Amino acid sequence: MRPYANLARGLYLRLVTEIILPSRLDRAWALGEGRDLFQRAGKEELVLVCDKVAFVDPLSAGTLHHARRLSQNGGKKLSLRSPSPQILERLAALDPGPLVEVAPIQPQPALERLGAWAFELGQSLADGWTFTLEMILGMVFLATRRERSWPGAFWRQLHELGTTALPVVLLLTGLIGLTLALLMGQQLETYGASIHLATLMGVSFVREVGPLLTAVILAGRSGSAITAELASMKVQEEVDALHTMGASQAAFLVAPRLLALVVTLPILALFASAAGILAGLFVAVFRLGLSASVYFQVLLDAIDVQDLFNTLLKTVVFASIIAFLACRIGLATRGGSDAVGRATTKTVVSGIFWTVIADCIFALVLYL
Repeated sequence: MRPYANLARGLYLRLVTEIILPSRLDRAWALGEGRDLFQRAGKEELVLVCDKVAFVDPLSAGTLHHARRLSQNGGKKLSLRSPSPQILERLAALDPGPLVEVAPIQPQPALERLGAWAFELGQSLADGWTFTLEMILGMVFLATRRERSWPGAFWRQLHELGTTALPVVLLLTGLIGLTLALLMGQQLETYGASIHLATLMGVSFVREVGPLLTAVILAGRSGSAITAELASMKVQEEVDALHTMGASQAAFLVAPRLLALVVTLPILALFASAAGILAGLFVAVFRLGLSASVYFQVLLDAIDVQDLFNTLLKTVVFASIIAFLACRIGLATRGGSDAVGRATTKTVVSGIFWTVIADCIFALVLYL
């Protein structure tokens, strides 16, 4: 019987491969011999001799764990002989338990997806109307002093959102006005109609370019500032502290910012239009050879009071849209500091998008 036992032991040794592990399982072992272990795992029966192992780093433990997974998936066995307590502890921390097969996700029927989308849209619209009502009531309560607010909050917001934005607005609108005046002046000079540069600059900047460009600048500058400030307060639970003290967030946080934007955006739009028109004057005088008196005479004939009224109306709507989106997105922020960044980006994109949509609606209603 002994020869047969020796024969069986020899067959077992040929079928099972023993690998003697070194005393230190560090990064060098994981990137060297550990990579070779991946290639053999799952293809043959392996026995790892661990009686010499005295140190195991997390990367090597992850290598052993991954090799055991590969062996299990390949229908083979990877065993540990004389494992140290450190190896067992490392592997136990990494082992998530047996693999569980998950049934494939069935696609949701189109009708259910449509119903879920309609429900989410209705809920979003309802939340928007509720927040709009809170904004209006907050402004009314702030004006009638029925709700308390931060002392001087309106004047602080008026300075931060409006006064500090004036240099940027003037610079950008002036440069864009100069560019447009050069392009249009060149074409008008070709047909001998240089005098109409004043008409084009006045009508375009007073009606469209001035209000829209100012709104876009404030959406990216002031809107993002409002969202970042309110989102930080929400994440740090300062808004909850205001609720605990009995303060209304609509009157304390939203109303001063809304009122500041509604006041500053029309004024900034008028300054922007003036900057663009003055840039056109520069081109008309020094490039086309027109006189300043003729330029302003043609300009006053092209612009009437209705244009200024429409501009003020548009800018008030633009300011309301930017303030609504900035405050709502900021106060709805959940999470950590990364959520503040996402909310700020969302405010800028949404503010510019809805401002352009509103401007197109105004153009269709006023000029169609």
